[in-house]
Amino acid sequence: MRLRVSWTADGAIVLPWNYLHLLHGFLYAAIRKASPKLGEFLHEQGFVVGSHRYKLVTFSLLFPKRSKAHKDGLEMTPPILWWVSSPLPAPIEALAMTLATETQFRIGKVYLMVERIEVEELPNFTGRCLFQTLSPIVASTGVRKGEKLEHKFLSPNEPEFWRVVEMNLRRKAQALDLEFADEPLKFEPVGEWKSRLYEVQGTKVRGFEGQFWAEGNSELLKIGYDAGFGERNAQGFGMVKLVRCQEVTKGNKSEG
Repeated sequence: MRLRVSWTADGAIVLPWNYLHLLHGFLYAAIRKASPKLGEFLHEQGFVVGSHRYKLVTFSLLFPKRSKAHKDGLEMTPPILWWVSSPLPAPIEALAMTLATETQFRIGKVYLMVERIEVEELPNFTGRCLFQTLSPIVASTGVRKGEKLEHKFLSPNEPEFWRVVEMNLRRKAQALDLEFADEPLKFEPVGEWKSRLYEVQGTKVRGFEGQFWAEGNSELLKIGYDAGFGERNAQGFGMVKLVRCQEVTKGNKSEG
């Protein structure tokens, strides 16, 4: 279930470059306000698969009418669009209830008002699908250096990036108690991807923005669309939009 929120304000607003943590805090507070037990469960526990925990909710960057650099971060001119998504209806319904019952919301040091809330229809992921990131995708692996295990962020140009993305989707399917045929996924990045470095709770996180083709199990692609591709989705990473799908024919190659 996906919600599209249009924010407005009395004028341009300024948020810090690393504003994702502000949206993360706002999202959980809004869910908790309408559904305290759900908010606490998502924040404190989530869905456990082995050593991994999934909140099964993700959100996009902010997309203002106009934006420009400011000495204190990023200046945005309303209206400002924001997407929030989950394969579970409950978190989105709780968020929508809070957004619909209050007139003004504080995000960081700025105040925003809801102009419009829309529930977007779930697309059909048939054939080969082209996706565009709405927030950077993060994929990482552990690299041993001597006796230490260091964190390495992967690039979409590395096959390991897409292997990590696929395994992540399969664990999310387990968290949702979904079972289906073990049909592999095929990924192909399109063009040049933009690398972005964020600071999340004191940790440097590198994500990548761009377009990619994905083909294979449509249920896994649906999970990626709903819950995010890659890691750290609940912190605002890995959200995508569907550009289009096309029928798969023998010898078909990617465009772009």
